[in-house]
Amino acid sequence: MSRAPLKSVAVLGGGVASWMTACALARVLPGECRPVVIETADSVPRGALSTLPALRAFHGLLGLDEATLMRVARGTYKLGARYNGWAGDGHDHVEGFSDVGASLDGVAFHHHWLRTRARGDAGRYEDYSLAAVAGRLGRFAPPSEDPRSVLSTLSYGLHLDAAAYVATLRSAAGRVEASTGEIAEIALAADGQIAAVVLADGRRIVADLFIDATPDGRVIGAAPDAAWIDDPALPCDRLALREVAARANPPPLTEFEAAPEGWLRRVPLRGGDAVALAYAGDRTSADEARDILGGDATIVPLRNGHRRRAWSGNCVAIGPAASQVEPLNGDDLQAIQSGVGRLIALLPTADGSPLAALEYNRLMAEEQDRARDMAAFRYLAATRDDPLWIQARGTAPSPALAYKQAQFESRGRVVLYDEETFMEGAWAGAFLGHGITPHRHDRLADRLPADKADAVLARLRGMIREAAQAMPPHADALRDRP
Repeated sequence: MSRAPLKSVAVLGGGVASWMTACALARVLPGECRPVVIETADSVPRGALSTLPALRAFHGLLGLDEATLMRVARGTYKLGARYNGWAGDGHDHVEGFSDVGASLDGVAFHHHWLRTRARGDAGRYEDYSLAAVAGRLGRFAPPSEDPRSVLSTLSYGLHLDAAAYVATLRSAAGRVEASTGEIAEIALAADGQIAAVVLADGRRIVADLFIDATPDGRVIGAAPDAAWIDDPALPCDRLALREVAARANPPPLTEFEAAPEGWLRRVPLRGGDAVALAYAGDRTSADEARDILGGDATIVPLRNGHRRRAWSGNCVAIGPAASQVEPLNGDDLQAIQSGVGRLIALLPTADGSPLAALEYNRLMAEEQDRARDMAAFRYLAATRDDPLWIQARGTAPSPALAYKQAQFESRGRVVLYDEETFMEGAWAGAFLGHGITPHRHDRLADRLPADKADAVLARLRGMIREAAQAMPPHADALRDRP
């Protein structure tokens, strides 16, 4: 059997997914294979990006200098996310990018916190996360490489302007070729693979591999086995986007605020804050959404769900063409990064790789389900009585999420499945932050005498507070690390 390497790759789109994919492929494809990006008018990136710490490793693969990226893309630092109003006005919590507490006597920290909390005042769970405490105080410092320092527990993501981020990727794309065009037709071969993408000006784009990074997946959508599957677990199908005045010292946090219409997200950028309202179009009109944001706003569609197959024949969908989840977890770009990384690991040959496609589809479907579960949980845990929120709570959770929550409520155990984006600490922080308290803690925690446990927790809380207060304000950190 021929195992000829790819000779040509065409990336259809022009937004973040297109350029992340093209930049990465340019570094792993054979020298004679130059990725081509066809930028379509509807792929213009909008708004801001709120990313997880893992994206910084991807930037390392691309050779992007973080200081330059931050400056060009109006970047700010992100130590986690703050959720406000899920249980009504006045209730909020922060989920930070740092270790919480410390493993004591081989037992996960949240069990010791639960035990102390049952006896008296243990403070909030987030009080033991340096990232959460610093985020609330509006302070930031980079992680320390010294494992003896509490700063070594930190990690951080980034807030980036989407359009400027794409411009940065374009400048780092190297041997990627780019042109503009509008897709007029998808020509299929007899075996169902894509023979060519025909543009409105008559050009025929022919390639061994097509990457569909369009907003609506019009390329992969031509495949007979890649239909879109809507996900009823998440109720919002619109995003209204607007930029507002910057704050003097914005917190290094993505802020989510529950609202009767859905939820508001605020992402701090240099020179302004990007605000988004997620809402359901059958309950809230575009004009009402603009009024809520206090001015003119761009409305973009949001379709929660995924492709039956993200890789079909010689076409791979990445980004919104493959799947969409309400951006409620602060994990923008994670699905794109995973899709690109797995495509590189399973890189097909010119004559097709059906087994690679099967594995790619399995992995991406499982990751999509787990990310969807985290977003759906936030609705299910809310106690709001607005119609949209009542409707969302009426949707049954997936069996995997129901089992995960039942196990945590019963005994504080965090069940993890394959291809989880969020690990044990993130799930524990989300559960506890949203008010899901286990009925009992791990009895192994009782091996530590109660008075000693109380003293350890008090010392940890004080040390973390002191370390956070010693950090410079976020605005100063941005100025000092341009």
